[in-house]
Amino acid sequence: MKNVLADTIFVEKYRPKSLDELILPERIKKKLANGVYQHLLFYSSPGTGKTSTAKAVCEQFNYAYDYINASNETSVDVIRERIEKWCSTFSLIDSQDGIKVVILDELDGVSDQFNKALKATMERFQGTSRFIATTNYINKIPDNVQSRFELINFDFTDDEEKEVFRGYVKRVYEICKAEGMEIEKDALVELVKRKFPDMRSILNVLQGYKNDGIIKITLEDVKKFHGVYKDVFELIFNNVAPDKNYQHLVSEYSHRVDDVLATLGNDFIEFIQLEKPTHIKFIPQIIIEVAKHQAQRVHVIDNVVTLLSCVFSIQSIINNAK
Repeated sequence: MKNVLADTIFVEKYRPKSLDELILPERIKKKLANGVYQHLLFYSSPGTGKTSTAKAVCEQFNYAYDYINASNETSVDVIRERIEKWCSTFSLIDSQDGIKVVILDELDGVSDQFNKALKATMERFQGTSRFIATTNYINKIPDNVQSRFELINFDFTDDEEKEVFRGYVKRVYEICKAEGMEIEKDALVELVKRKFPDMRSILNVLQGYKNDGIIKITLEDVKKFHGVYKDVFELIFNNVAPDKNYQHLVSEYSHRVDDVLATLGNDFIEFIQLEKPTHIKFIPQIIIEVAKHQAQRVHVIDNVVTLLSCVFSIQSIINNAK
């Protein structure tokens, strides 16, 4: 079945498929050049390529892999009913060396029971399976879980930052060209500088330009807010009736709840600063409200309910400010 999101969402459409395509420091590429022979834990600030690297390594070395969004699938049942079954079965399409990989994205979001079961499962399948985990918050991973992995820091040193920055500029230029868009040199550098090192956020901005019909990006465009979730932000300020909010959010974002909640905690703040400066003083309240809902999302059956609740709560803060 064709993956529509992979063809339309820039973050997926331009996700690197091999180590050569990744914009990373050489120390990380060298570490992975011969494949995955031990469990790996990638950690750093958001958007530096951890998930893309995990998937690209599996693609390049033809490892069969199961991707698990651990911030959503936090129950110990995921270990028993999915991971153990995956690790214990093999097929003719698996890699020649027999290694299967489990990618645990955002491992910091799992339950204590999940962590306890994970340690035993990693030891049980050590001979045939490898685990690659990612996290933005290494301090939230228990020490006895960290000790099962080799830790790789994706945050850049000063020297690496210069090299990666140049790579980001080149990549953004290439994506603009592929999408039939032009970007002025100073606008290109300013865009990367504002969002660096979060490539995911840069791609969301480019998607926002495309959605808004901007095909020649200027420095003035960069100084204004453009983002793939701008419609959600405008909906919040438009004071649309709750039932209309529900219809729009469910129809457009039921499959991307985590992404929208994440952008409400960062891009939405930039939107307020640039587009709604009279509401800047309410940013702390909004950040606290978003953080509360991000924490609650793992405890509800339907994540869309969490998103709706978050949007309505932010609207209440804004309306009470008028």
